[in-house]
Amino acid sequence: MTDGWDLIVRVDAPVDGDREGDDEALRRLRVELLELDIADAGLVPEDEIPPGAKSLSAIAGGLGVKLAVDALAAVVRRMWDWATRNGRTVEVTIDGDTLKLTGATAEQQERLVAAWLARHGAGR
Repeated sequence: MTDGWDLIVRVDAPVDGDREGDDEALRRLRVELLELDIADAGLVPEDEIPPGAKSLSAIAGGLGVKLAVDALAAVVRRMWDWATRNGRTVEVTIDGDTLKLTGATAEQQERLVAAWLARHGAGR
């Protein structure tokens, strides 16, 4: 993956179209992720996001995350919480397998997250 990142995270632009806060939103998400047991999280330019990542209509930006498999569930759940609190859509991609965090009921999203984590050896 790009620059050795284990996980690529894409964040969409806000629904209201106000793109001015995009950099700040990415920085806040990065700070929250760095509170977890991960090795690193850094900004990834849009043109460096691998082609396996699905496209969002308007991308605010991306992060690359280095982490151990045992931290994956906590990282995904933190991103889900962040996306919910900020009214954003977040896509998480590992080796071309993308999980979209938004637009579903909590129960539906929990099932999607659990299935995606299980595929990557990070079940409950």
